Amino acid sequence: MLFDPRPKETSSELYGRQEELQHLLTAFKRGEPLILLLGIRRVGKTSLLKAALRESGLPYIYLDLRSIEEGGFTRAAFYAQLSDALSRLSTRYRIADYLRRVRGVKVLGSGVELDWGMKPPLLNQLFTALNNWATDQQTRIIIALDEAQLLRYMTGGKGRLNFRALLAHAYDNLRQLTIVLTGSEVGLLMEFLEAGGMESEFYGRYREEIMLERFSREEAIDYLRAGFREFGIEPEDDSIMDAVEILDGVVGWLALYGYTATRNPDKKLREILQQVITEAKSVAAQELRKLIYTSHNYGLVLRAIAEGVDEWSKIKKRVESWSGKYMSNTALTRLLTRLQNLSIIGKSNGRYFFLDPIMRLAALEL
Repeated sequence: MLFDPRPKETSSELYGRQEELQHLLTAFKRGEPLILLLGIRRVGKTSLLKAALRESGLPYIYLDLRSIEEGGFTRAAFYAQLSDALSRLSTRYRIADYLRRVRGVKVLGSGVELDWGMKPPLLNQLFTALNNWATDQQTRIIIALDEAQLLRYMTGGKGRLNFRALLAHAYDNLRQLTIVLTGSEVGLLMEFLEAGGMESEFYGRYREEIMLERFSREEAIDYLRAGFREFGIEPEDDSIMDAVEILDGVVGWLALYGYTATRNPDKKLREILQQVITEAKSVAAQELRKLIYTSHNYGLVLRAIAEGVDEWSKIKKRVESWSGKYMSNTALTRLLTRLQNLSIIGKSNGRYFFLDPIMRLAALEL
């Protein structure tokens, strides 16, 4: 179902992503060591990744790092999700004997447990065991880390995991592993990989990059029409145009609109659109408030851009006018760079703009 608000899991459920799907499958087939799947929030990265993993027919491990965020980015939270993923892998493939050789790994039937206490398993040894199994089976394993920019919260310091070193080790030595990293905060993911510049573990290493763009206006219109057609509904053109005008080509918001409409057939589509806008703005506002909690100035900058103040010098004047305080050039540049790295705003020809129209509407009410 095209309007299912949950991530899709098969290629037949995807819409308008056949080129990107084929790109990802080809990268799997070529045995690319590192693949980056990039794009703003709600553009369909997780759906594309899950469909490609299933379509490939290859064994894989999929970790959604957003659930680790709920656990406070602890080693325990990461190992718990990894244990579940390894258990699912073990139920389908005879991999248990290889995992038993790794310190801190316990295998009971098809269940796999990782001891994250005093002597936790070394992840490079675990990855090596997976690579050895894949080598013997003449296959390869995909290790997919969704929202991989969150790994930066688990790297460095006592008791932390050095993921950059781990991924670099896999890149150089484990030829039957392919690592896929998705990132909606594109700048932060690149910062994580390239931290240290020339000293970074990934400096000079090739990365296959797939950028998932928003639907074009025509694609968004066709997507809505196709989704409604699944329910035998042929909405008026004006209703479709109104939705695309506001929700743009962000498939997550378009799917929410279509799903809500099909669940409330007695409501007018104009009312549905307003309901969805209200709900979407609430979600976006929660995301923005997390950022504003770290600095009130983020809210002022976002509001200025949302109101159409899109040039650096004019943003500075507006923020200073609202706050009644001087803002240094360095401070403003740092705020704008951070917002770009978070994939909240973009920049073109010296002008800043929101990448997601709903984010702009939410920022107007901050």
